[in-house]
Amino acid sequence: MFKRRIAALSAALIMLAGLAAPATAADFKVDGERLTMSGQIYGRHEFETLSKLIRDNPAVKIIVMKNFYGGRAGTAGFFNFTKFIRDNKLATEVDGACVSACAIAFMGGVKRGISPKADPKKSFVAFHGLYIRGGKLVEEYEPTFVAALQRYSGGRMPANVAKLAYTMPKDGFVAFFDGRKAGGKVSVIVCKDGRKFNSGGCTGVSDVDSHKVGVYTH
Repeated sequence: MFKRRIAALSAALIMLAGLAAPATAADFKVDGERLTMSGQIYGRHEFETLSKLIRDNPAVKIIVMKNFYGGRAGTAGFFNFTKFIRDNKLATEVDGACVSACAIAFMGGVKRGISPKADPKKSFVAFHGLYIRGGKLVEEYEPTFVAALQRYSGGRMPANVAKLAYTMPKDGFVAFFDGRKAGGKVSVIVCKDGRKFNSGGCTGVSDVDSHKVGVYTH
C-alpha cells in the first residue's frame, strides 16, 4: 500500500521538483455548494476573485482544492486565503495534489477531508518551508508556520511534525493522505527530494496519523 502511494505522488513530485509546477493561474468553478480551486496563485487578483465568488454564491459551503500547486503571492497572501476560509466557516476538501501554499490554505477549513469524487490514494496535502531565490530557507518564518499549523489544526499538530515539514529540503515535502479512506497504516510520507522518489527519496512515517495531528477532521 505504501508503494502505491509513492507511485501516486510521482507525477506531482516530478512536476513540482525545482519549483516546476504548472505555469497556470488559479482557476475557479462553482458547482452548487462546492467551489473548486486549481492551478496556482500569483497575486491579489485570485484572492479577490475567491472573495467575490463566495459573496455572490451564498450556497457555497466547501472549497475543493484540486491539483493546486501553491504559487507566488507571498506568505501574507497565502495566509489571507487560510484566514478567509476559516472566518467564513467554510469546509475544505482535497482532490489530487494540494501542495505548498495550498496545504496552508486547506487548513483554514472548519472541516477538512477528501472530496467525494476524489481518489483517496492519489489525493494528499503536502507542506514544506518557505524558500527564496538561491534555495535559501527563510528560517525566521518557521515559528509563524508552526504556530499557524497548530492553531488551524485546533492544537492537534505537534510542533515537531510542523517543524519537520518546514525544514524539509527545497524539493522535499511532508505529504498527508487520508489513511482512513485510502486504507493501510501509513498516512504520512516524507519526501526529502521529490526528484528521487524512485531511489529512496520518500519514506513512510508509521507513528504519525494524519487525522490525529489534525490535517483531516472527517
